[in-house]
Amino acid sequence: MSQVFNYIEIADGSPRNRGLLIKKEHLDKYIKQDRPVYRSMYIYNEDAVDYSDAKNSIRSYYGERAIDDIIIDVDKGDNSHEHTLKMAQSVCFQLEDQYELQRQNFGVYFSGSGYHIRIPNTVFQFQSGTDLPFKVKETLSKMFQHIDLMVYMRTGLYRLPNTLNKKTDMFKIPLSHNEFWTLKPEQIHLLAQQPRFDMDHVLEGDGELSELVINDVPRIRKLGTVAEPKKIATCIQTMYANGPEQGKRHHTILRIVSHYRRNGVPSEAAKAALLHWNQNQLSEQEVISNVEYAYNKGYKYGCNDSLMHEYCSPKCIYYKRKDYSIGVLNADDMQKELEERLTTNFKGKAYDLSKALGLEEECMFYPGELITIFGPTGSSKTTFAHNIALGYNHVTDELEDALQIPTLYLSLELAPWYMHRRSLQIAGNKTKAEVNSNYKEIYERNHEMIAHLAVQSVAPTLEQISEKIVELQPAMVIVDYIDLVDTPHNVRGEYEKIKYISHGLSSMAVNMDVIIIQISQVAREYSRSEVLDLYAGKGSGAIENASRKVIGLNGQTHKRTKKLRLFKNTDGELFDTTVEWTPSFRLRRAEDEPEQTNNSGLSRRTY
Repeated sequence: MSQVFNYIEIADGSPRNRGLLIKKEHLDKYIKQDRPVYRSMYIYNEDAVDYSDAKNSIRSYYGERAIDDIIIDVDKGDNSHEHTLKMAQSVCFQLEDQYELQRQNFGVYFSGSGYHIRIPNTVFQFQSGTDLPFKVKETLSKMFQHIDLMVYMRTGLYRLPNTLNKKTDMFKIPLSHNEFWTLKPEQIHLLAQQPRFDMDHVLEGDGELSELVINDVPRIRKLGTVAEPKKIATCIQTMYANGPEQGKRHHTILRIVSHYRRNGVPSEAAKAALLHWNQNQLSEQEVISNVEYAYNKGYKYGCNDSLMHEYCSPKCIYYKRKDYSIGVLNADDMQKELEERLTTNFKGKAYDLSKALGLEEECMFYPGELITIFGPTGSSKTTFAHNIALGYNHVTDELEDALQIPTLYLSLELAPWYMHRRSLQIAGNKTKAEVNSNYKEIYERNHEMIAHLAVQSVAPTLEQISEKIVELQPAMVIVDYIDLVDTPHNVRGEYEKIKYISHGLSSMAVNMDVIIIQISQVAREYSRSEVLDLYAGKGSGAIENASRKVIGLNGQTHKRTKKLRLFKNTDGELFDTTVEWTPSFRLRRAEDEPEQTNNSGLSRRTY
């Protein structure tokens, strides 16, 4: 096996265009000033090159890696430029003051929005191996707070110096230590209007931080963010998360194992989970014996069990209210709920529509919300929902990992094969003809960008939708469209059906803590109208009352441009914009029409 690590992966133009492995010494040839270029955090040997040649990708390569430079990413996010700079300065101060590094041990770069601090591996002396990404992530997470750890994943990429950040039209540039500590953000931004090829950091190290490297790798470890099924049997989730508690260990094992057995988990898998949970407190044989005993006895514990009841939560999908006091919250209860809401990390569970459309107005889809999209036939409602499901950025014209969350798409009008072809068109930016003639290769190249999407085409009842959510645990559910959801025979009339479905889906979103998007036609009187309003949806009154957000799309089938307007946003701002249909079913953001002025002198938008 070759142990020479001299290959890096690059992505030209977008992180999605990854997969090309080049020798590190040839990297300068790929730096282009007119677009972004990224490289891998880790470096590879010939084994990885052989794997990439065979698979046309390195995403699923689990072999050995090495590292040449450690990048500390201080991401701007929603912070001001001033605060972002202060966070980066705090990291560098910590490097110098707490970890006693000299300035030849690290260099600072403005990334085009945030800051990158580069430390050569000669300072840490990480050894190559299959577990290297975990060791790097654990080491840096122990050293610093408030840094982006995603870059340390085994497939992590970062932008190369002197290449463009398309979102800000500024370049990633090196900064001298004097510039970094004395310049204001606007002065740094002025420097970043062009590359700085005449300047870079020459860095060195001699194991200054080698004693901080974490080399102990647990059998069960966390590398990335995982969307946990926290609403299913929350008592069991809490027991497992708390670990073994003195005086409760045997009783807790029986409850956890009972849950595993009832859900079809093999006893060997249960043993592995409980041995990890045990943290070497009870003897290994005692844990195994308890698991086998519980499986053989077939114990079943319900919500009224004393230990299960201790950890009972109203958020559990099995929770049933028993008296009026449960629904009444005092100020302390509501303060706790507010604190939980404001401190929850919604990554992988929420959708940022404002970011996807490139708008300043705030519009986030959060768990517990029902969102309605309506419009006449030909207005691209399904296409817009499909773009949301695949995490399409309507401004940068690319699919973004940050916008993708596990999604169940109930395609009640279009066949699964047709939906899948559309997914390939959107993901690959291809026409129908291009997908039809080369569907295998397009799927191979893009399957990871659509793997988070599950499609069901059989018209369900509300109860069946609820059961499917419990089974699949999606973060978002799209119902396309609600007229095709089955309703009980005693629910008659168009308005009553829409009311039954909309209020049922709204309650489901709250109780199951998921985002639900329902798609609806407009009322007959609006079907040919050039003007839509909040009450245009079929079954008006029911839809706007049940929904936290209402989005209208308007436009004719034969016209590419469609008007998109947010009519209702319970906890945010309203906006309207224009999108343009493309043959790949991507709705690109178009130039918004200018405001017109009516005879009274008041401005209005044609919609």
